[in-house]
Amino acid sequence: MRPFEYGLGLITILVSLALADLVMCFHRLLRNARRVTWDGRVPVAAALVVIEIVRLWFAVWTVRNLAQTGTFSIYLGQFVQVLLLVLLAAASLPDEVGETCDLRAFYESNRRYFWSVFALYQLSYFLLGLFVFGVRQASAGGSVDAFDLFRMLAPLALYTLLAFVRVWVLDYAIPVAIMIFYLVLYWNQALTA
Repeated sequence: MRPFEYGLGLITILVSLALADLVMCFHRLLRNARRVTWDGRVPVAAALVVIEIVRLWFAVWTVRNLAQTGTFSIYLGQFVQVLLLVLLAAASLPDEVGETCDLRAFYESNRRYFWSVFALYQLSYFLLGLFVFGVRQASAGGSVDAFDLFRMLAPLALYTLLAFVRVWVLDYAIPVAIMIFYLVLYWNQALTA
């Protein structure tokens, strides 16, 4: 077993926990739909988390052949990154549906925490991305290109904005735009040997 495969085990468990939490919370909402006051911002935010989980899974796979990913420091960075995703998944939907469940109230009471954790997650993605791109570019003799910086820094700025600015249209527009961007960017990528 290669070091990457060994380290992937714990990351796999954490990603599975994140997805399981999202699915179970969404299931409870659907089963109790008549008692739920719906607000589309909550399922949109949860959908963004799901896309981010899949995107991270692809990103982890792309670094499998870098020797540095077997180091404690890089593995710890990946571990923290995945823990932040678990927190995001746990925070994206209400845990319980009581007699009533108001998703608007849930979103408003949860927004700063949720988008702040998303910004921290994106910061960790950016820092690890800089390292990975730096290793790849150093071996190829180049530098990190502007598009890679944009795709890592723009979401960080936007998640930070969502944490502190309450504009209803942005609560929809920013996550939907990021999801569309990621879907277009990664649609034809494949896990290869």
